[in-house]
Amino acid sequence: MITSLVAAFMIGVLGAGHCIAMCGGISGAIAHANKQTTQPNTLAPLFYNLGRITSYTLIGAIVGFTAQIGLNFGAGYDLLLILRFVSGITLILIGLYIAQLNSAILQLEKVGRLVWQYIQPLARQFLPLKTSYHAFPLGFLWGWLPCGLVYSALTLALSTGSTLNAALTMFAFGLGTFPIMFLVGSLSTKFNSLIQNTKFKRFSGLLLVLFGSHVIYIALVQLSASGI
Repeated sequence: MITSLVAAFMIGVLGAGHCIAMCGGISGAIAHANKQTTQPNTLAPLFYNLGRITSYTLIGAIVGFTAQIGLNFGAGYDLLLILRFVSGITLILIGLYIAQLNSAILQLEKVGRLVWQYIQPLARQFLPLKTSYHAFPLGFLWGWLPCGLVYSALTLALSTGSTLNAALTMFAFGLGTFPIMFLVGSLSTKFNSLIQNTKFKRFSGLLLVLFGSHVIYIALVQLSASGI
């Protein structure tokens, strides 16, 4: 379980460049669009990111509950190992995408767009923000944005086979994305340039590839030990 939490957290941290590409625009807008409220400007980004992390945690609980039900109805431990193997492959794919070496993971995002087309209009209703607190439901809905990075963390959460552990895994992922997404509206131009730098993306992406390879290796060792 500790390995899943650390891996999920690192997915969020190393995927900083991808996070900015997917959600940086709205995060930056929120950071500067809170002028009509009496609350400090830092509250809107805070509530937006708390909403986003809450949605990740809920999605994790849902997939974990699904896996737990499957186990209760006879799916064995071997299924969890296979799911962990799949999560390793997904990690490698998102790593290659972040490193700008392969875009196959984008095919997975197309599936999520079917749901997003119904959620996006709801999210748009909270823009422009009337109060800082409206950023929370906006972030909660925006957390369902189709994203390969989120899906790679979800496969890891699914492989825990537990509602609680899957929720904690996605919470750890959300925490990993929090610093960069919270600060994106106020980051310096130089720091933004660093995150978008090709070498930085290659380094971050290849680290995720190493994480994925490690997950696959552990899964294969455990599958071999179980007799598959």
